[in-house]
Parts: sequence; structure tokens; C-alpha cells
Amino acid sequence: MTGCPIEMSQRGLFGEKGYSTQDDGDNGGLGMPISLEEVLDLANRFHHLVQIDKGDAAEQGKFFLYPDAKIFLPHAADVTLHRNYEIHQGLSNERCVNLQPWNFQVTSAEPERARATGNVYWEGVPVGSNSGPIKVIVGEDWIVERVADGSLKIALYINTHHLVLPDSAPLPRLA
Repeated sequence: MTGCPIEMSQRGLFGEKGYSTQDDGDNGGLGMPISLEEVLDLANRFHHLVQIDKGDAAEQGKFFLYPDAKIFLPHAADVTLHRNYEIHQGLSNERCVNLQPWNFQVTSAEPERARATGNVYWEGVPVGSNSGPIKVIVGEDWIVERVADGSLKIALYINTHHLVLPDSAPLPRLA
């Protein structure tokens, strides 16, 4: 990504992959059936649907385990998938890049779950705005579960923080 003030190298604090893995030792001897790569692939597909394809709440909901899914924000009001759709309808030229490192841990063998935490660099321009892009580091905390068909679904999605970068355009009011 050009113009991004953050180092986007895949080499992070934990080596070439840029993430650490921890096995909590309580996975029934199954190894680590869910991988960080699978979780990041799910995240990338979700972000693409929301930011590029502008998928509605029903389309976003297909990524989640529970029908009443929300994106939890400890620092603000939680966001329904419909509200998430509305927010992203007001943005153009969105880009999202996973920053390294990511932490990953298998949390349960039954149900098969894992947790990934890290940050993404996000930028977007409010529709109709003449300003530059909004630039934000977003904290991501994902708990995913493998379902019967073998795919991953988001069980819990938390945006832990939004750090607006110094060269960002101002954030619009989202209320």
C-alpha cells in the first residue's frame, strides 16, 4: 500500500510469519486445527465484503456464528451489522491491511475455537468529501469457531481501539 505510514512488512517481532502462536495444551491432542492463516483469510474476506463490495447486513451475517451478531466496541456503542453497512456506505476508497504481529491461540477443541488479536491499518474517504483519507489503526480481537461444514464463523468480534493517525482527515460524526 502506498502512502501508508506504518511498516507493512510480513516480518514481525516473531519471525518471518509475523505472529506468535500459543497452544494452551488443552486441545485434545489434535494439534492446532484452526490456523492463524485461516482466521486472517476470514477477516480479509469479511473486510472486502464490507469495504469494497459494500455487502449488506444479511451478507455480513453469513460470516458470523450467531444471527444477532454485533461488532463490540469497548470505547463506544456496539455496532449492529446493519449499522456497519450504513457506516461503510458513506465511505469510498477504503483499504485495510493486517499489521504484524498477530497473536494466535487455540482456545478450545470442542467446540473447535481459536482467538486472534492484532491491528489493521484502515483508511477511507467520506463520500462527497474533498478531504484526504481518514487513517486509523484498528485493534482487532476475533474468536472464531469451526462449524460442521468445516468453515470458520466469527463467534465474537471486538474492535479494541481506533487510533486516528496524525495525518488523517477528521473523523465524521457517526451518530
